[in-house]
This record gives sequence, structure tokens and C-alpha cells, in this order.
Amino acid sequence: MPAQVQPVDPVTEMLENAASDLLETLTLKSSKVKTKYEYYNADNGIRDFGISTPKSMVHTMPGIGWAGRAVNTLSDRVLFDGFAQDTFGINNYFEDINAYSVIGKAKQDAFIAGCAFIMVADDELTDRKLLVPFTAEEATGEIDQTTGLLKYGLAVTKWSPPPKKIKNIKYTPSDYMVFTPNYTAVFVGRTLSEIVPNPTGRVLLHPITHRSSADRPLGKSRLTNTARRIIQEVGRLKRREEIAEEFYALPQRYINGLAEGATKDPNLDSAVGKVWSITKDEEGEKPDVGQLPQMSIDGFIGAKKDKARDFCAETALTLRNLGYETGNPSSPESLAAMSDDLLLEATNSQTEMGNQIKQIAITLRLAANQTDTIPEQLNDLIPAWKPIFQVDIGAAGDAMFKLFNVMPELQGTVSGYRMLGIGIREAETLAKKRLAAQGSSFMKGNQ
Repeated sequence: MPAQVQPVDPVTEMLENAASDLLETLTLKSSKVKTKYEYYNADNGIRDFGISTPKSMVHTMPGIGWAGRAVNTLSDRVLFDGFAQDTFGINNYFEDINAYSVIGKAKQDAFIAGCAFIMVADDELTDRKLLVPFTAEEATGEIDQTTGLLKYGLAVTKWSPPPKKIKNIKYTPSDYMVFTPNYTAVFVGRTLSEIVPNPTGRVLLHPITHRSSADRPLGKSRLTNTARRIIQEVGRLKRREEIAEEFYALPQRYINGLAEGATKDPNLDSAVGKVWSITKDEEGEKPDVGQLPQMSIDGFIGAKKDKARDFCAETALTLRNLGYETGNPSSPESLAAMSDDLLLEATNSQTEMGNQIKQIAITLRLAANQTDTIPEQLNDLIPAWKPIFQVDIGAAGDAMFKLFNVMPELQGTVSGYRMLGIGIREAETLAKKRLAAQGSSFMKGNQ
């Protein structure tokens, strides 16, 4: 009799199919993500067209650091400060599990690659939940564009060399996890090892995106195609400049009228500090020594600055961000005015990432409580960020004093403290202390 075919568990089949689809997506995306990190680290290659560069210089890396500046200049201004109206102790819990550091890493990766991921995981040593970051090279998923959460996702926890050699691929996923709203599956050696029920009804892997849109739900990198093309142009320009500098630094000399059949004296090599000795021939004639005009590198300097302007237009930076001197004063007000586009970019990133961090906090709380019911107060959490530009306390203090005279109800409030550049958690603490002090004074006055 033929062997009976065992029925396929629908949950297992669903998880294995999801894993297969997501691994294929990760493979397609990973090479592009790797390229963006190479640009960020100034380790990217520069394509040469073979016009004027010697073969020995074709593979040199000029080291253009503009990609790093494009990411860091924005990332350094977008700093998560916690939640306002936190009645569940989320801020303190974030402190205990080092969540602020994890969020900072994911935010940086999102600016580089367009997205990053944060997993809600179990702490093996305690009963607490932790946050674990993954880059876009290590994780992927499909976003539900109505909620902004993942429908399902995958995160790689271990990489190994492929069983067979694959061109340009040194490592492939070996161990990974697949996340769905109802299950979390653990794959070891690309084989399903464990299925863990997920009581939250939410995927335990969350995206952090930059400039997410309908056509690119997983976000867009700060290092756009245009920005990378400009870096390529500047890299080729620097190669040509290096060649020109050789002619600029050492004058190229020539000898005219050398007697026929004469051999070149090795002492006539052109180098600084050498003295040439040129004698007359039998007829009393001597050759003339000349010098080719020295090449100027001023044209390269101007061309590079033009490309810097193009790069600034693409990335909302200023020439000052790329190291060029400007005639503007360096006061905080003038810097804020020069960086108006960057201010808008940072504000947009705060709004987008703030909502995603809030969703992570909600999932973290649900996972800790092993429930899928969201307490109403959790929806009242308000993500707060540190000021994009440092507040001048002298000017701000004078302005606030005048504002308090017009609006005394603002004095001692969280909003009032925030205008002075004080963080949300410290502002809430100060507001509570002031309110308590006022209540104490009122009670003493009635005794």
C-alpha cells in the first residue's frame, strides 16, 4: 500500500511561505542597502570612463565624505526625548531597557538606508521585554499602509557562507525569525524550529522609516540616486585634480636641439634640488632647456564647489555643512535661517518617526501584559523631541519673560519649559513641582 501523506499544518505552511517570500525580498534589497552604507562610510568605488585616468588610479577611492555629512547633519538634530502624558511609566521602562540607545541606532540606519527595524523580544535573564535593532540589510517586511504597521516581517539573526558559491555574495541568512500578528516563528539552519504564539495581535517587528510614501512604503534614503551620482562626479573630479597636481607641483622641462645620436644623461631627470650639467658639442653648439607652462588647479576648485551646490540642493544642506566658508554670521539665528530646508526635513522626520516609536511603546506594553487590548491612556502618549537647534537661553529667557506678562497662564507649564529648550521629562517634573509648591502655599495661606 502506498504511504499515507501527512496533512500539512496550515500555520506551518503559511510561515514557511512567508519566510520564502521575505528572504527573496531581502536578497533583492540587500545589495542596494550595502551600496548606501558604502557611500555613508566613504568606501564606495568611483566608476571611471577611461578618458584621462591612468590604469593604476582607476580603482583608487577618493574618499568623498559628503554622504556621511548628509546623514549625520540631520540625524544629530533629530533626538528622541521621551513621551509626554506618560501615565504608564513608559519613559522609565525605556530607560531601564536602554531603549533610547536602540531607537537612536535605528533612526541613524533609517536615514542611511530609508528604513530600519526594531524587534520586541524577551530578555533571557529576566521577565522583561527588550528592544533589538536591525538594519535594512538584516530585516524586511510588508507594511499595511492603513496602519503603518507590518503585516508580517523577517529578521536575520545569523549569517553563514552559502552552500554553493554565489557571485558577489559572501554570506546568506542561516537563522532568522518570521513575525506575524498571531505567531513568531524561529528558523534555525533555514528550517522551522519553533512557533511561539503572539498574544498582542500585532507584529513584534516594527519599521522606522524616513520619507515613507505610497510607492516606497519602507522609506527613502537620504542618499538618493541623485546624491550618489553627484558623489561619483566629484570622485572623478578629484582623480583628475590629483593628476593635475603632479604637473602643478613639479614643472615639466624639456631640452631642445640635442645633438643627433647623443645619449640622455641620467642626471638630467627633473627633480627639485638637482643641478644639471649640459656641455657644448664639437661645433660649440648647446641645446636649449625650456619649461612647459604649469597647470592651474583653480578650475578644479571652482568645479567642485559647483557640484557641492548641487549636492546641497538635493540634501537640504548648506555649503557650510560641507566645509566651505561662508560670509554669513555664525549666530544661532543665522544658522537656523540658513538651514530652513533642513529644519523642515527634521520636523517631518520627527512626526513620522514619533508615531512609529509610539507604536513600538504600545506593542512593548501589550507584550509585557500578554494581551491584545490597548489601554486608552496609551493612545494619549505624545512623542517628544529635543529642540532641533540649541536654544539661546539669554534671548529665549527675555522673550519668555515678555510672553509670561502677556500670557501668565503659560508660566510654569510644560509648554513654557519646553520653549526654553528643556526636555519633556524634565519639563513635566518641573511643572509638577511648581504645581505642588503652589498648592502647599495655598494651604498655608488658609491656615
